[in-house]
Amino acid sequence: MQRIQPMQIGLLFWAEQDAEFTLRRLDALDLNCGQLGVPPDLHCKMALDDWRIGLNKSQVHVTNAVCSYAGEDYSSLEAIHKTVGFTAEPLRAERIARTKVVSEFASGLGISALSCHIGFIPTNPKEALYEELSDLTKLICDYCGTHGQDFVLETGQESADVLLAFIQHVDRQNLKVNFDPANMILYASGDPLAALDILGPHVVSVHCKDGRFPLAGDTGCLGEECALGEGEVNFPSFLQQLKKMDYKGVLCIEREEPNIEKRLADFNTAILRLKQWKSNLE
Repeated sequence: MQRIQPMQIGLLFWAEQDAEFTLRRLDALDLNCGQLGVPPDLHCKMALDDWRIGLNKSQVHVTNAVCSYAGEDYSSLEAIHKTVGFTAEPLRAERIARTKVVSEFASGLGISALSCHIGFIPTNPKEALYEELSDLTKLICDYCGTHGQDFVLETGQESADVLLAFIQHVDRQNLKVNFDPANMILYASGDPLAALDILGPHVVSVHCKDGRFPLAGDTGCLGEECALGEGEVNFPSFLQQLKKMDYKGVLCIEREEPNIEKRLADFNTAILRLKQWKSNLE
């Protein structure tokens, strides 16, 4: 993989069994770095050689492998609590095993970080779930450590203060943060710029995604994701703050629009806007 420049524009793209097909779409956007999403149905052992060859041929630099799990549902806060990450005890053993498989897959591709949502971390550290999440996070950190990898938690489902306290409680040097400013808004969990200031020393990667806060009184619902620059994230200030903290990683565009044509158009919009905002920094 080729080296990246600080704050180089990249994309979160999802692996398919055919690496060349996926990487052609990345090339069409004139991007050569980002994060590799690993869907739950990807047969990692069967796909490894194809992806190794594809990444070497294309010279795409992948910073993180993003682990997702079968049955995750982001349709409402209640569904997220029940289905996302490791908060539901019956799902944990299978998902820990899958996380280890993805870590091995990422290691085989030379990817030095594994990221995911672990689920809502309780605000009260005395809750049983808090210690359960802490214990399994230690386990995953230690496993990733055998591959020289960071284990990276994505922001949004709890406040920055809660996440910082959890990181300190787990006490693993390879436990890091993927900062997604839109998630702070979608979950109404805090101001993104204030949260970045709190979590900055632990941030190794970021998502460039935009969104709007949930409507007033719309309890139990997420805010609305939207095209970059059309939501409530102040991206010029966000990029300025990243530059001030000497962020060296990728500006990784994420867009979860289900319509493929609109998603592609939004990718192009995001690229153009990030280029403009970056030029204004200089």
